[in-house]
Amino acid sequence: MFGIRRSEWKLIGLFVWFIVSVVIFVVLLLPFVVPQHQLAQYIPECEWQTRFQKPCAFCGMSTAFYAISRGDLTGAYCLNPLSLYIYSAFVLNTFCVVLTLKYTKNCIKNIGATLRSDSVLS
Repeated sequence: MFGIRRSEWKLIGLFVWFIVSVVIFVVLLLPFVVPQHQLAQYIPECEWQTRFQKPCAFCGMSTAFYAISRGDLTGAYCLNPLSLYIYSAFVLNTFCVVLTLKYTKNCIKNIGATLRSDSVLS
């Protein structure tokens, strides 16, 4: 497909996963670095709740992440039951990225070599 080999698709997928994982890591780090009242001013009002007067599946998620970061799992569950699962998935993803980076150093070195090769740039 489009003249790209399977190994190159794998490399592209790995690169995209790493970029998404950096964003996930920042989301996990925010409650420890930024006070909740400061972050709240940058989070827009829920459009779903504004239109339909019902909370969406993600309403209360940022407050629940702050609660989880403080160790208040019961409070987080009351704010949004999905928050515990999503937070756990984020932590698991971060753990997997760290392990992948640790055990695939050669793959990371090959990223630069593959990007410099003529087959990718042409």
